[in-house]
Amino acid sequence: MAESELAARLLELDASPVPVVARFDSGRRFRGRLAFLPSAYNPPTLAHIHLLETALAVEGVEHAAAMLTTRNVAKDIFGATLPDRVAMLLELNRERPEFAVFAANAARIIDQADALSDAFEGTGVDAIVGFDTLERLFDRRYYTDMDGELASFFERHRVIAVNRGSIGVTEVEAWVHGNAGVFAGRIIVREIQAFPASLSSTLVRERLAVGSEGLPVSPAVLRYIEQRGLYRPVS
Repeated sequence: MAESELAARLLELDASPVPVVARFDSGRRFRGRLAFLPSAYNPPTLAHIHLLETALAVEGVEHAAAMLTTRNVAKDIFGATLPDRVAMLLELNRERPEFAVFAANAARIIDQADALSDAFEGTGVDAIVGFDTLERLFDRRYYTDMDGELASFFERHRVIAVNRGSIGVTEVEAWVHGNAGVFAGRIIVREIQAFPASLSSTLVRERLAVGSEGLPVSPAVLRYIEQRGLYRPVS
């Protein structure tokens, strides 16, 4: 897909007054549950791939999708442009066609999930989150009526939560038990290995400042970064 077409579709998405999603890959139709991983993908890392693989192993999940969020409750847009981020995900899709590619104009996970359900009627939708995102899901700052909005969300959707950074899976399970209340049964906790749990897009960007050897990204994503000269210091 040409850069101009990517940019035009993202502008159209951003202009929508209601939460919507757009699909960018040309994969097969969804049948059964779809797990989506919302992220800024600045850039996509091996951690993202590992999270998608982990979600596909969850009972009932038949499809997994990387979803670029064009708006975020906790981050501004910097680094790679949004078209470049979608392009990197499409390069990843060529390597791993089982991972669909989406973009959403909604910042909150509850709105992203509902937009996916509306776009793909009859498809069950689960959100994939790291521990930091799980905490934000239960942060009252992002709601008018958190209890009511989460009740509506969890009635339709599940959450697949994994350990992140120094927070181990036991701590994630304890947090869910102590903070998720009546929704705890709709949260599926899974453990990912220490290496992917330690990765972040920030780390990749920092390493690119000194070179591209050994970067924790897929070969196709690395080729795209090098071809476009992304994340390099301005001389």
